[in-house]
Amino acid sequence: MNRLKKGEHTAYETLFRLYFDRLFYFAKSYLEDEDEAKEITQNVFFKFWKSRNSLSIDSNLNAYLFRMTKNECLDYFKHQKVRANYQDNIKKERAALNQSSLQDHPDLLLIETELEAKVSQILDELPPRCKQIFIKSRFEGLKYKEIANEMNISIKTVEHQIAKALRLFRRELQEYMGLF
Repeated sequence: MNRLKKGEHTAYETLFRLYFDRLFYFAKSYLEDEDEAKEITQNVFFKFWKSRNSLSIDSNLNAYLFRMTKNECLDYFKHQKVRANYQDNIKKERAALNQSSLQDHPDLLLIETELEAKVSQILDELPPRCKQIFIKSRFEGLKYKEIANEMNISIKTVEHQIAKALRLFRRELQEYMGLF
């Protein structure tokens, strides 16, 4: 312990080699998960090294390390329980949100109608060729290459026209972005 308190790495390495496997199998018997058991065992050694200066082990080192490992396993179980409760709450909230989103709210219907009108207006503002390319891409689901072949233009032209249309849509629909 004196060598450990002085920060001698060789003492720590010796301790690690002597106890790692035993503590790992002990943790594994609690957790039944090899990866988690390995992580817990590594945490035990990390905490032990980090607090080596303030350690006052009156009983034997063996019992101390096993007690640390047991406590880490119990903390792991507590954390898993908290995590499970959190995930259950998230699932319940999502289900409630999904349920409420399925219901037609008058204000959402109004916004949706307004948004559809705005999209139509923006489409009408696009130059004819840009509008045609955008409709083929976004509404008809054609790929850029298919549009280029069909319209006898380059893929770069398609990309440029789509980017031009999207810039206009982003600018004009900015007020709606946070609503959905």
